[in-house]
Amino acid sequence: MTTIGLVGCAAAKLSRPAPARDLYTSQLFRKASAYAEANSDLWFILSAKHGLVHPDTELEPYDMRLGHKGGPPIWDWAQMVADQLGNAVLAQNIHPELLVLAGEQYRTFLRFVDYPARVPMEGLGIGQQLGYLTDQLGLAYRPPSK
Repeated sequence: MTTIGLVGCAAAKLSRPAPARDLYTSQLFRKASAYAEANSDLWFILSAKHGLVHPDTELEPYDMRLGHKGGPPIWDWAQMVADQLGNAVLAQNIHPELLVLAGEQYRTFLRFVDYPARVPMEGLGIGQQLGYLTDQLGLAYRPPSK
């Protein structure tokens, strides 16, 4: 079975266009993406604006959050992500298990997919999530240089 990692985007971003893996700058995103990369066969970012995004996709900075004014309706966004994920799975011809490293609102798409999913940080606060990821990454984690 192929593991697909899914990492929630972050509000903190660079002020210039960059590959999605580099655009988001929060400590939680950096650690979650490093964990997804180490523990998944492929991984994507769950973006409030773009839906499912490959880490190498070049993105412009944006200011949009799920569940906030100006953001997409959550259920429309969730259906879009489920469709994008289905297309990615079909294109790869795989049977995935999802590793979801994202907050509750970003996990709404799970209601529209039939793939098995693990959510290892479910119910943890931000500090606890950072601690979990730090423990899991151990000495292998090196923050990206700025």
